[in-house]
Amino acid sequence: MTSVHRPGIGELIFERGPGDVRLWCVERPPHSSLYGMPVQATIMLQGTEELDQADPSLVAEVLGDVDRHLEAGLRFMHGTLVGDPAFFGLAEADIDPYRELRATDLPVDSPQLNFYVDEWHIRFAEGRFPICHPYGIAVAFDQRTPIRVDDLSDAEELEME
Repeated sequence: MTSVHRPGIGELIFERGPGDVRLWCVERPPHSSLYGMPVQATIMLQGTEELDQADPSLVAEVLGDVDRHLEAGLRFMHGTLVGDPAFFGLAEADIDPYRELRATDLPVDSPQLNFYVDEWHIRFAEGRFPICHPYGIAVAFDQRTPIRVDDLSDAEELEME
């Protein structure tokens, strides 16, 4: 098993994913006070094992203040939910209970951080919205800014080699 240490990130464990996907998993993931649990973090690279391709300073920043980034993602998701309930599989009439709900109380759980070369995602592996089945829902970020909510219902599960 290959591992490397990166300042601000800690030990990263290397795993081969399917095809040319390479995964670097954070050995000691950050703890979220919002969720009362560690938040799994992975750097996913395609066609390379070079960690620097995924902006290690951004990874370290996100890991160092995980709850602030989770809250930003949840606020963005809340705004998207209120603005487009159909995207979440809800009718306009179903949205009322969520309008005044604090973003941190949205019914999504099991957050994970996935970093790529050009963006990163918070994937909530579980949730009570129809869109969350079977693989959860994700908020994509460009640097520190949430840019979209991703429907993962058509995603394929990663088959590890």
